[in-house]
Amino acid sequence: MKYNNIIEIEYNDYINGKSIKKVFELEKNLIKEDYSESSLFVSKVEGESMQPLIKDNAFVIADLSKKEFINEDIFLIFKENKMWIKKAFILNEEELFVSINPKFSHLKYKKEDYRIIAKVLLFFNDA
Repeated sequence: MKYNNIIEIEYNDYINGKSIKKVFELEKNLIKEDYSESSLFVSKVEGESMQPLIKDNAFVIADLSKKEFINEDIFLIFKENKMWIKKAFILNEEELFVSINPKFSHLKYKKEDYRIIAKVLLFFNDA
């Protein structure tokens, strides 16, 4: 049963190599900026590049309608059939995507080499 203040987002989770359809529910007031409800989707993070903020296996809620590069915001980006989660960062007037984890600080990706998929609006480390 869907309530007026609840958003339901369907997603696929993979358990033992099998895709299982699930529904992620959250209160609308958790998202603190404008968004397009029909453009929201859930993605599960794999890796440590955004730790300590976003941990391995965290769930992120992203908005496919938000593709404008905004300094210091977090985005899902795409290149070579892979999706990455990175922070937008301007360094010496160059727009880059970077990891938050100091272990991966040497990796800097030029904005023009990647396609922005969606802006991350919310994340859950212990979902």
